[in-house]
Amino acid sequence: MIFVVWEVTARYAYSLAFVLPPPSSIIHELIYSKVNFGEHSIVTLKEMVGGILISLSIAFPFAWMMYLFRTARYILQPMFLIVQCIPIFTLAPIMVIWFGWSYLSIVIPTALMIFFPLTMTIYEGLKSTPKELIDYFQVNNATPWQIFTKLQLPWAFPQLCAGLRISAAIAGIGAVAGEWAGGQDGLGLLMLESRRSADIDTCFAALFCLTMMSVTLFLLTVVCEKSLLRWKSKKVMAVGLGTWMALFSIFVVGWDGGFPAQKEYTLVLDWLPNPNHIPLYVGIEKGIFEKYGIPLEVYKVTDPSDPLGYLSSGKADWAVYYTPETTQAIRAGAKLEPIAKLIGVPLRGLIYRQGEGIQKPSDLSGKVAGYSIDGTGTRSLDALHAENGIYPHKMVNIHFDLVTSLGLKKVDYTYGAFWNIECEQLKMLGVPTAYFTVEELGVPTYPELVIVAKPSGDGVDGQLKERMQRAMQESINFCCEYPEEAFQLYLEANPDKSESTQGWEREAWKHTVPLLASDQVIDMEAWDVFERWMVEHQVIGE
Repeated sequence: MIFVVWEVTARYAYSLAFVLPPPSSIIHELIYSKVNFGEHSIVTLKEMVGGILISLSIAFPFAWMMYLFRTARYILQPMFLIVQCIPIFTLAPIMVIWFGWSYLSIVIPTALMIFFPLTMTIYEGLKSTPKELIDYFQVNNATPWQIFTKLQLPWAFPQLCAGLRISAAIAGIGAVAGEWAGGQDGLGLLMLESRRSADIDTCFAALFCLTMMSVTLFLLTVVCEKSLLRWKSKKVMAVGLGTWMALFSIFVVGWDGGFPAQKEYTLVLDWLPNPNHIPLYVGIEKGIFEKYGIPLEVYKVTDPSDPLGYLSSGKADWAVYYTPETTQAIRAGAKLEPIAKLIGVPLRGLIYRQGEGIQKPSDLSGKVAGYSIDGTGTRSLDALHAENGIYPHKMVNIHFDLVTSLGLKKVDYTYGAFWNIECEQLKMLGVPTAYFTVEELGVPTYPELVIVAKPSGDGVDGQLKERMQRAMQESINFCCEYPEEAFQLYLEANPDKSESTQGWEREAWKHTVPLLASDQVIDMEAWDVFERWMVEHQVIGE
């Protein structure tokens, strides 16, 4: 009955089209893309199991130490509590900087999320051993190891199993947090990527897979606990527990290596893969970068603020970034150098729904503005408002949920989206839009997406810079000459795209091809004009 109501409501309630798909669509997506979901599920499952294993191997000695030494208990418990209170999302990017885009960078945040509850349940189990039984063992000259294996471990076994059940239930959350920060595969990344592509069916199908895996791990722990408790010999029970841990160890160790085989050069995208990045994938798939001696590996990120951090920490050689934010970073003292161009014109603008009587920028007065990037973004929006006589009723930070907020009429227009991308997403969802580009609103022209590197003295020599420029322009030229083949190469490199996403991205690509950079010369005069405009309008400081 619940699913019937869900199906009918989701199909006929317009507002739910952006947030809750009908069950039939989720099932169809699971069947249609079962291989894809299977591959991502295996990646996430390995991360979950690895996190449980690492956490258990560390939690046991710490719990034992707290049990034996009061000083250790007073020192370690507050430390564990502090670690537990730190959001894993803030630690995950640090893991990427330390360990690169690897298995370890995801499995360690997973283990940290599990560590505190598991350690405390084991400690409480050890502490619950009756003192009279311990005294009895000691009177009979039992060694500390005999007391531990024959008394304390069996006595703590129910609490240990309780901790493992909790770990199995929350391991998926930790794995997703790690994937959102630095993963390149897995259900967490698939959920985020599909959600930001307005592909709600895929997002919920991935959520279903994650839920089923967490439930399965939880039930496996319950089954193991009941089976082991039936055995009368506590020593055999301990051996059984060790066997269960060994099976998990074999499962994790059987994975094909902890660190991926990285190529010589790495490039970090500004965002998840979209039609703006097609020339990069074409250059890799067609061997253009290889031809110029640049074996290139592309990594995607889920937070536009991350690329410069990876670049400065040496985890990437290049980063795709935005000219306004690059300008601000350079003025703030960052050692950055724009060396090539991907998109040669601004892509930002004020995007609004059609059919609401908006003919000129001033017609946006009295309406609700949504923005996605604080700091430079909000100051730029303030400058555009002042320059064009726009007086909004309210400004709302909608973070990265630009499409849903505009489609559900939570805001009347947005700033921060790219009109060649998000407008096609909204059109696919039945929301026709129009826009005023920032150039129409009085902003000097600039290249929206540039390839940023450290200055020549910090690792990028002139010859490598020239090779990168030539490879980049040859890739762009191929895209302009063979746009359909270029799009197919992009889909082959990103097989997670659903049918609906492929449809609107194909249309977005048609709009993007004419916007690709026609050359790789960074016009510093135009750059200076744009920088002066930002200073004059107080977008960036003097």
